[in-house]
Amino acid sequence: MESQPPASVAQGSAPQFLRVRVAAIGDLHVRGREDLPAVPGLAALAKHADLLLVAGDLTENGRLLEAEVAGELLAAARLPVVAVLGNHDLRSLRRAAFRRVLERSGVEVLDGCATVVRLANGSRIGIAGTPGSGGGFWPHEGPNAIHTRTLKRLALRARRECQALERALLSLDADVRIAMLHFAPTTTTLGREPLAKYWMLGNCELGAVLDRRLPDLVVHGHAHLGTLKGSTLGGVPVRNVALPVAGRVHLEVLELELEKRKRGHARAPELVPLVPCR
Repeated sequence: MESQPPASVAQGSAPQFLRVRVAAIGDLHVRGREDLPAVPGLAALAKHADLLLVAGDLTENGRLLEAEVAGELLAAARLPVVAVLGNHDLRSLRRAAFRRVLERSGVEVLDGCATVVRLANGSRIGIAGTPGSGGGFWPHEGPNAIHTRTLKRLALRARRECQALERALLSLDADVRIAMLHFAPTTTTLGREPLAKYWMLGNCELGAVLDRRLPDLVVHGHAHLGTLKGSTLGGVPVRNVALPVAGRVHLEVLELELEKRKRGHARAPELVPLVPCR
């Protein structure tokens, strides 16, 4: 007697979809307690989202007091919160203590590493996060920049950040894979930013990593004059969730076909152990 195919893949059956509600924001630039009401709707976010991603610049100057207030602000969401640090956060002279302050408020900080959030329905949402860096988008997307000593240092940092992002993405075994950065991986979300600033806003090598590893979604911040929606050259969806751009917490609903998820993961030959945070 021939065995019948599973119902989920039987001929003529409707495909089954995994639905994930991702809330994302960046560039809060918290200075003090006066900024607590700066993001309306956080208290009601749990009704509409499964997790909250924060794409850097939680604080204005990287001070521990600012981190405490940012942690208090984000705790109001009553959701799993995962963040990367931005260039303003990295001004902190006590970075380990800065991260610990956020973690005490329930904010998981990724720095070239990955994490998996398991939802109540058993779905696994994998996030690979690193700040990224500037460096520019030439020759693929943006104008050339003057090659100064600063840009040479940026190129070294960009290479390290790209390697960290790629390792983190390779390590993810999850139903949904999301990449989170502070710096932009594409010019398509830079909007009205002046061309002269592109070298400070991101770099194209981050986009090349994303096109190799094909996450389901990419979020970043940093470009305050940018646009919300864009994509890498290879078509990976990118969202600039900086607060000055989105105006509020951005909600992205991902609907992904389960059977294609399973087949895709089954073929993944380069899976490595989950990259732990440094």
